[in-house]
Order: sequence, then structure tokens, then C-alpha cells
Amino acid sequence: MSLINFVKNNSVLNKSHELIFFGGSFNPWHEGHSSCLKLAPANRPIIVIPDHNPFKDLTVQSTKHSSITDIQHELAKIETTTYLFDEFLQNNKKNPSHKWIIKIKKEFPQKKISLLMGFDTFISIDRWIKADKILNALDALYIASRLDDEKIKAKQIENLHTINPKLKILFIGRHDYEELSSTKIRNQSSSK
Repeated sequence: MSLINFVKNNSVLNKSHELIFFGGSFNPWHEGHSSCLKLAPANRPIIVIPDHNPFKDLTVQSTKHSSITDIQHELAKIETTTYLFDEFLQNNKKNPSHKWIIKIKKEFPQKKISLLMGFDTFISIDRWIKADKILNALDALYIASRLDDEKIKAKQIENLHTINPKLKILFIGRHDYEELSSTKIRNQSSSK
């Protein structure tokens, strides 16, 4: 099922005035990811999209540190209304965000399209493939803190507003797991 049909076939998502997407490789899923969801606006549904990072080597599902079932289990623990769209991960191919964000915006022009992310993603979003198209298709970014640097934050806000002056950039809070990263966890498990 396409992401567009996923939204259309879900009555909550289809009726929602805003679609918030939380994408990433989530390899593995960890408490930092869960914390991002817990900090997100409570009254809005969030679509979690495990995917393959287009800048990294493709990792087959059997070698991932978190399966779809693992992610479903973690999402069930969180009180935020989440919906898991796993097709991009199941397809086992790289799928740059611009491809699906632009399609979603065209299909649902009346809806606000937003991303939920950690600070590390926020400071790199302007270097994504077709970043200008992505940023101009978005209405808001919800950013959970992760070892924030105030100078970098201010500069990035300026950079992003140069691309899309109407983009709402909302910092949604700190959490106890800012030191965690999937890369660090993978490196620790591979050195054992």
C-alpha cells in the first residue's frame, strides 16, 4: 500500500488537519526515539516511517538491530497516537524523503505536513537530497533536543528560514536519552 493510500484508508489520518511524520532508519530503535514521540504534540497523530538512509549503505532487514515487530512493540508503550508505515523498509531500497514528502503535499494540499526529529537531524536537513523542495513542502518541524548547541541552532534556523520563511520551527523539549544514538549502539554491539 502506498503512503498516500495509507493516509486515505486511515480515518484518523484522513481527517487530521496535520500529518506529522517521524522517519529514520531506527537501527536500532532506542529510548531517544521514544522520547521524541513523547515530547510531540499530544493531540496530533504521528506516522512513524522506518526507512533506509540514502546516504548510508543499504542494510537488509535480517541484519537490522530492530525489526518491524520490535518497533511496533516500542510504539505500543507510548501514549501518543502513532501509526507505523513500514512499506519503505520492507521494500529494502533507498527512498530519499523528497520523493514521498512532495507526493504527500500534492495529494493533500489542504493538510499541514510536518516532520518530527531530533536536533542531530535538524542540523543536517538542509543537506538532504533536494532539501529545498522538502523544506518548501513542509509547514513545521518539531525538534526534540539532543545535545543542542545554541549557536548552531540559531544559524540553522536562519538557514532554513532563508529557504522557507513560513516554516514553523518548534523546539519541543529535552529528554533523558540525548546521549543515545543508533550508531553508538550498533558500534558497541559490534565490538562485543
